[in-house]
Amino acid sequence: MSDLRVFGKTAKGTAELSARSGALSLAQRRLLILVDGVRNADQLAAIVPSGFDDALRVLEGGEYIALVEQGGPAAAAPSTAIPEAEMTTVAEARLRASRGVSDLLGPAATDLAAAIEAAQSGDELRPLVRDAERLIAAVHGSAAAQAFILNVRRR
Repeated sequence: MSDLRVFGKTAKGTAELSARSGALSLAQRRLLILVDGVRNADQLAAIVPSGFDDALRVLEGGEYIALVEQGGPAAAAPSTAIPEAEMTTVAEARLRASRGVSDLLGPAATDLAAAIEAAQSGDELRPLVRDAERLIAAVHGSAAAQAFILNVRRR
């Protein structure tokens, strides 16, 4: 039976991604990153099959995600435009990018995470973040890569 429910992040879910409180397991956090208000549960399960049902149950029960109305504004594709007031500093972007690479790519990306942490300017950081984006897209799909970029850029 197909699961065509579509979930979007709640304010609590968005705050959790920024705060990294440790309340969620790595699998739950990965799923939260991928929830975009566009993909249905079957599509998400195809991207993150291991522990999907349990992670979805925790995220929904903890009010990190909620069902979106089909055809409503939450079902529109997420925007990548970030208002200038919400853009991050190089230091914040460096920290978020390093954490994101570690969370999404694990020990295989230790060198990339270290290079990101060592970047001293936006010019040094930018190509490393692009490399991370490409790797994340290859492993987890384009939506995960987009979520990674938004998390790095947004304050």
